[in-house]
Amino acid sequence: MLETAGPPPSDTSVTFVTGNARTIVLRHGPPENIVFATLAFPPEAFGDSGLSVTVEVRPRPGIYGLDLEATLPFRSGATLVFSYPRFFSAPARARKVYRSDAAYERALAVGRLLPENQIELLASSRLATDHLSARITAPGQYLVAAPE
Repeated sequence: MLETAGPPPSDTSVTFVTGNARTIVLRHGPPENIVFATLAFPPEAFGDSGLSVTVEVRPRPGIYGLDLEATLPFRSGATLVFSYPRFFSAPARARKVYRSDAAYERALAVGRLLPENQIELLASSRLATDHLSARITAPGQYLVAAPE
């Protein structure tokens, strides 16, 4: 799992009406205030329009990861982007396996935490050198990781 340093982002809860696009941006704490992750929900993300939905996001301490809950099920199109331009920190094990931070960074993907601490790596793309994006289909626990 990709580790992070610096001031952690705060927990966030947002309530909004479905049918409109909504973007939630989590930032590392002051004084940095650098983007940690962005969640994008298109108008169809929760299905029917006009319903109230609450999305709760809790960043996981020490890693690029978060716990995501919503009061309505996801329907389609939600996207999660992790941004790690400043606080990228490869764990010691990754340096042994990949032999360099650059090789480790190329192997990273957004993953979903499964039971028994298994990680399902999602199809991920890079919007920029240090921005990793994936479509998410349900609330859950998401993080940035590379295969061992």
